[in-house]
Amino acid sequence: MEKEELDKIIQSLTNNNAEDKASFGLYYGEGEDEDEMHIKANKEGFELFAAELLKASRDSETIINNTEKNYIDFEWRKEWMSGEMIAYIKPVSEARNEIKEDTTPHVESFKDKMFKYGCLSLIAIVVIGAVIGFYTIFRWLFGS
Repeated sequence: MEKEELDKIIQSLTNNNAEDKASFGLYYGEGEDEDEMHIKANKEGFELFAAELLKASRDSETIINNTEKNYIDFEWRKEWMSGEMIAYIKPVSEARNEIKEDTTPHVESFKDKMFKYGCLSLIAIVVIGAVIGFYTIFRWLFGS
């Protein structure tokens, strides 16, 4: 589609839907199944969200060619959006089968290691304290 066509559609969607009535949200694990992800929205919310995606489509060529900022902020600060957050949209020029997934392995940071060992230390202290406490109570009840 041409930019002019997209602008007309975006303008129509934003003019015909009141933001104070619109509701759109991405939610994770709110239902019976803890691992489900779903969208909860009304008609106005769907159409305003579609307008945001059309804006990303309209501006994607410019963003792809930008060397400083190659993503589009998604503006989740809008009142009609709620739920899980998407920080930005990243347009790409490659076809789906040409896109390479990020396969770099996760390198555990110092903060990650401290959190892991801190939790293990806290658990060890609680277990040792419980054992000493039970031993002390046992000696107190049954004498030495």
